Amino acid sequence: MEYYAKSPVVVSAVGKSDEGKERTERVRTEHKTLREHLEETVRCAERFFDQYGNYFSEKEKRLILDACRLHDVGKANYVFQTIVNPDLEKVQNRQIPHGFLSALILSKEQFLKENPQCTRDDYNILLTSIYYHHIRPDIYDANQLKDYCEEFYLPYVRDYMQNDSITIHIDNCNNLLFSDQKKKGFLCPEKDVWCEYMLVKGMLNKFDWAVSAGQDNAEISSDLVEKKLCRNIEAVWAGKYRPAQKFMMENRDNNVVMIAPTGSGKTEAALLWIDGEKGFYTLPLKVSSNAIYKRIREKYQYQEVALLHSDSLNSYLKDMDDLDDGYMNYEKAKRLSNPLTVCTVDQLFRFVYKALGTEIFAATLKYSKIVIDEIQSYEPRVVAALLFGLSEIRHMGGKFAIMTATFPPVLQYFMERSGLIKGRDYVWHNFSEEADTVRHRLKIIEDDFHIEEIAEAAREKKVLVICNLVSKAQHVYQRLKEEGLEPGLLHSRFIREHREILEKRIMDFSMNEKETGVWVTTQIVEASLDIDFDILYTEMCTADSLLQRMGRCNRAGRKDVSAANIIIYNNASGQGTVYDRDIYERSVRFLREKEGMLFSEADKIAYINAVYDVARIKRTKYFRQIEENLEHLHVLFPAEYDMKDSMKDFRGIQSITVIPESVYQDNIEEIEKIQELFRMPHVDKGIKKLQKDRLAQMTLSLHSRYQFMDSIMKDTIAMFDIHRAMLDYDFDGVTGAGLLLEKKQDENFLL
Repeated sequence: MEYYAKSPVVVSAVGKSDEGKERTERVRTEHKTLREHLEETVRCAERFFDQYGNYFSEKEKRLILDACRLHDVGKANYVFQTIVNPDLEKVQNRQIPHGFLSALILSKEQFLKENPQCTRDDYNILLTSIYYHHIRPDIYDANQLKDYCEEFYLPYVRDYMQNDSITIHIDNCNNLLFSDQKKKGFLCPEKDVWCEYMLVKGMLNKFDWAVSAGQDNAEISSDLVEKKLCRNIEAVWAGKYRPAQKFMMENRDNNVVMIAPTGSGKTEAALLWIDGEKGFYTLPLKVSSNAIYKRIREKYQYQEVALLHSDSLNSYLKDMDDLDDGYMNYEKAKRLSNPLTVCTVDQLFRFVYKALGTEIFAATLKYSKIVIDEIQSYEPRVVAALLFGLSEIRHMGGKFAIMTATFPPVLQYFMERSGLIKGRDYVWHNFSEEADTVRHRLKIIEDDFHIEEIAEAAREKKVLVICNLVSKAQHVYQRLKEEGLEPGLLHSRFIREHREILEKRIMDFSMNEKETGVWVTTQIVEASLDIDFDILYTEMCTADSLLQRMGRCNRAGRKDVSAANIIIYNNASGQGTVYDRDIYERSVRFLREKEGMLFSEADKIAYINAVYDVARIKRTKYFRQIEENLEHLHVLFPAEYDMKDSMKDFRGIQSITVIPESVYQDNIEEIEKIQELFRMPHVDKGIKKLQKDRLAQMTLSLHSRYQFMDSIMKDTIAMFDIHRAMLDYDFDGVTGAGLLLEKKQDENFLL
């Protein structure tokens, strides 16, 4: 009997005929045997180890290869074969998932005899990796498994493997590291065991998914030998590296925490630290990820870099003339296949929630270097996840670099609590203490924005206004228009398509040295957005955000600072809602000491250290949130979270997706075509993804509390979790106010 891995797939592809009419093509894929699939998976792993084998112990490689050889053997059961082979007679019996069956033929005694270097824990790790290599409900008891195996599995797996001595080991279910059957009393695995499990399971998924996608290699290329990116940076900089860049090059074999002011060349420093090894460069915002990705591709001519965030498919489609190429590159980025990936942290660190299916992220980071840019920009929940994740990555053998303009002492405290000790687990250097460039002079005003003063400055200079709330930004924008200006406005209540236009406009405005005017924004411009203005008018916020905002003004330090170029309005906007009340008040108190004075890089370090002094803030909400989230991650049981919930918890998602009614009406024909496509049977999932992404470009996110507004329709667009917003939406193709909430709504969230 011939055993198959999957049935030949028939897909529908929507294209255009030579006459330009839409047509649907049906494509039949290859019918692959089970033996071919398993052999290809093993070869994929072996080719990988030819490149990256030095990052793995011999025992680790053996466990991963064993998992690759055995993970799909359970497909040799007769019920599965009747599904993939239409020539076989069907049976009226529900299939037990093949991963469970694959694990039942493993023999602990035989494994330990053949692998004297392995322990019982290693066996349990291999067993669990195979058992749960797919995410399937584990609802079967021992009798169900035994009866199914005797009738539909054992005779066929013996035939497939040509081995009549194979037996079924039902007691293997008691040797799993964990079970998603909540009634079973398993203990949470120790850190060593859990990290090894994530490695074996994650690498198995990596090779299995690559082969299933038709790829011969899990890694599409490598820069380990040629170090092309480093050579290209060398050519551009002609070897004239700055101190921060030299430091990172000298410590390329170490974990690093580096504090350096804006203009230190941190991006290049990080890329030189990666030094051709597999790398991930993470940033807080999608717009900053897009900018760094573009910079690496264009300035340093390195095309092997990938981009990965929740909207990166759209970026690929814009970069590629061929939609298929764009989608293929996006899929490779999702499989973490590129030698360098620029991404947001939520794409990698979901593994801290122990959700099945996230192990591939931890496993890939074992042989990678990861850069965390501007860690202080993240909210407490994310800070806890990052520190917990970095501890596990270091334990597995991966390397990290934290780069930031400011590093509050509270973060170093929680690094130690997470087992990351300065001097032992990472090297530390603070270049801000050595910086002699003074870029800022402060002025504090106990009032709201002085619109006339801002308007006057905008007629001669580049002016940036940063508000704590979207509604406030919209109000300031309208007031400046009344002053006869043509301000720009950027916040999160523009649909994705329009927000991209605005992000490009503000960066183009910043780079044009001759242009003057004003842009009004929210905190979305704080982190890693490469813009430079002459003067900043900002509402008061917490110290970490305030210093980030200052980094958008006089970045190079070449502008006159005889007069204040940072004007701060202490009007309590967002205090206690957007910003922690205690941290906000401490930020105001210590800032007043610098009123009217030059504010050096050393002053900024002293300021952030004073505000976030560990002994003084232990009772604040900010401190407790980090502490509580770290504790939550430590006691989490495997499979408590699923993939979707892990993403929601990581992002702190409390939002709904809406499409403004005017946008809906303008695009109703296209939306209806997309809906019709999703109703068609056998449509290729890639085509669905492309169309779903197109629909997403017409939407924006609102806090979930707004779903109770009368103007937000409770029903969603069919097949999509998108609500229609019966609210005014203002955008003329160049600028506008965005989505306008009803005035009666109390807006206390910066979204």
